[in-house]
Amino acid sequence: MVQGTEVERRPTVSRLALATAVVDLLGVASLIIFFAVGGPFGFINDVANGLLGLLSLALAWHWVVSRRSGWSRVAIAAAAIGAIVMVVGSILIIFDITGWYLAGLVSSVGNAFLGVWLLVANRLHRPAPELPRGLIMLGTTAAAFMIIGWLAIPGVVARLDDPQLAPWYVNAGLLNWMGTYLLYPVWCLWLSRRHGG
Repeated sequence: MVQGTEVERRPTVSRLALATAVVDLLGVASLIIFFAVGGPFGFINDVANGLLGLLSLALAWHWVVSRRSGWSRVAIAAAAIGAIVMVVGSILIIFDITGWYLAGLVSSVGNAFLGVWLLVANRLHRPAPELPRGLIMLGTTAAAFMIIGWLAIPGVVARLDDPQLAPWYVNAGLLNWMGTYLLYPVWCLWLSRRHGG
């Protein structure tokens, strides 16, 4: 019964993974364009980051819910917290509540929670015969980079809004975006193809 339900969820997982990848890549592109020419692309990036968190939560729910275990609940809880924190990070900068740096640190913590769901989910799906080992390894690697965002927590607690005042390890927490902006969308695209065909 669980296996049949999982098969029924595949088209939804495929669509959500594709949407997550597209929004993630839109966020990357808008950030690059913003640094090159300015304009409204920073706002687009901020909106994309919040939407990325929400789409990741939906993807987590549909991809993990059939794995009935305590770990699946951990994954979904981490995805929910990550989505909320990502949205908060976007709100902070969109409404000019904080500067870009503190908002980025908050979003980095959200990324870390999303990394936890991604790590747990890939571990839960490791025995699945229909998924290539490379997909699981890519997801695990992306998750490891995303979890580096935990290093941003002291900066959030201290409300640091200037990168020059932040300790090195807080700045190092921003490396999590390598996982979020580079590896995670590739993993999502690959997952979409595996579940879409």
